[in-house]
Amino acid sequence: MLVKSINSARSIGQSSSSEILTPEKEKKENASAKLWVYTKKYGETLSTLKPGFEDEAAEKIQGEYKIEVPRAVTNMCKEIRSLGGRALLVGGSVRDAVISQELEDFDLEPKDFDLEVYGLEPETLDLVLHENFKEVKTEGKAFAVLKVSVEELKEHLDISIPRRESKTGEGHKGFTIEGDPTMNISEAALRRDLTINSLAYDPLNETLYNSYNGVEHIRQRKIEVTDEQVFQEDPLRVLRIMQFASRFEFEVSETTSVLCKEMVWRGDLDTLPSERVTEELRKLFEKGRKPSIGLNFALEVGIVERYWPEVHALVGIPQERDWHPEGDVWTHTLQTVNAAALIADRENLSDEDRLVLGLAALTHDFGKPATAVFKDGHWRSHGHEAAGVEPAERFLNRFNFSKNVKSKVLAFIPDHLAPKYFWDQEVKHGTYMRRAVNRLADRLGKAGTDIYKLSLLAEADQRGRNPDPEGTLNPLSRGEVSELDEWQTWLKEKAEKLEVMRNAPKQLLYGRDLLEALSLDKGGIWVGCVLKAVRGDQLDAQITSSEEALEKGLHYNKLFGEIVQEVADQEGMKEEEVWSRLDSYGDPRVVLAHGLN
Repeated sequence: MLVKSINSARSIGQSSSSEILTPEKEKKENASAKLWVYTKKYGETLSTLKPGFEDEAAEKIQGEYKIEVPRAVTNMCKEIRSLGGRALLVGGSVRDAVISQELEDFDLEPKDFDLEVYGLEPETLDLVLHENFKEVKTEGKAFAVLKVSVEELKEHLDISIPRRESKTGEGHKGFTIEGDPTMNISEAALRRDLTINSLAYDPLNETLYNSYNGVEHIRQRKIEVTDEQVFQEDPLRVLRIMQFASRFEFEVSETTSVLCKEMVWRGDLDTLPSERVTEELRKLFEKGRKPSIGLNFALEVGIVERYWPEVHALVGIPQERDWHPEGDVWTHTLQTVNAAALIADRENLSDEDRLVLGLAALTHDFGKPATAVFKDGHWRSHGHEAAGVEPAERFLNRFNFSKNVKSKVLAFIPDHLAPKYFWDQEVKHGTYMRRAVNRLADRLGKAGTDIYKLSLLAEADQRGRNPDPEGTLNPLSRGEVSELDEWQTWLKEKAEKLEVMRNAPKQLLYGRDLLEALSLDKGGIWVGCVLKAVRGDQLDAQITSSEEALEKGLHYNKLFGEIVQEVADQEGMKEEEVWSRLDSYGDPRVVLAHGLN
């Protein structure tokens, strides 16, 4: 490898001519120094790394932190350094590693690795990556982030050069982005939203660059903006604070809260696209250890009142103290979402199931503001379960959650009291609940979920009732909830015996079975009517086998056929039209008692 400086004719304090360099001129010369590097692999490349660029960082901490970095990442750092550049880890992997070392209650595994490359022009960086990786993807039109696949990583390795982002127009796309490989570490870190995210790390010499007190703020468990002006250029950062506060249980500084409040009430968040807002709320529940912290922050800075009226309606709604000693519905909801997070950890739920449980915990009592009344000396919210579906649907439709997620959450709300109620009716009052359990499993199954997951929401609901005089919003433990073990054990045994704990009741009769029994090649609307009736008998526990189901199916086909023919003759209609009328009934069995109207 050959290295040639374009200022090679000059040494420190001496020029190639008779010119004498002053300290100011010398600094300017060094700042613009460039190195040509020749290798067989890449040919001639240019390095623009400023001498002492790393010395601009407020604090360099060497050897105290060690981040386990995949070998491919380390090799890339070495490759870039051999060309006169530097590659530093930035972002979440560095933050999480420092948090894990500084705070005893964290053990975060760095997953997303981002490299920021100093001193190499984008063309050179692109050349290096294409020489070393089979596939290089480019993300972003205004400024390229290069993504490469590394075998040891689940996610892509993101590689870019330092850049400046400045607000030049309205909306979330009104930015001018300028890449500059000659920036120093502190300049590059200034665009980071929070000080805890402004850290950089050199895996080759195990040096942490702490330009804006990120380490100290981690020790203090505090969230602080890196630069107020830069922070305000992207209003999404207010919502990022919400989810970061929940993930790490950090307190948002007063100055940061005031700044966020100003941005909210100024309307800065009005133009944020739904998908970006959805992503932050998703992270709140998928990654949040204590979601109440982020939600309380959202209330404090005005997000809840301005953008989420269904959530804001919970604040101050009273509850009967015999059942809810914790206070109003908002306090209960905050404790419930915290309980849901603990339960999700205990049950090792998938990301989507964590999200569904968290959203269901947030929305489960949306019906109380409309139903709460003070009657006979007590607060009551009769019917709040069903009343909560419509406002919950309104709230969820503000976001870009998948149809699957929305349907599961909405299925939980009207039945969130059912698990304990069913136990109470059968165990304490002697009412056999097999039919009710079957029908509950069927309703949940149609939405893609099951009794097991509903029981977790019911547990969170009951644990969210801690009088909590210190205001920590910590939910009750399982042992502090009366009868929790009893009803969950009963429900588990009951549902497993019926084979519906994690599934809807198994279908006993299919259309093809009917057609085969009747020696028919094709069916019609009548098949669906018969299957509905048989399914009703199954859910009512009147039949339990495929043989019984087929027998019932043939029976209903005969009865319905007679009714349809009679109505068709009386009203001068085609039989197919009458079958369509019958099919419109939720349960076609009702016509056997009341006739076909």
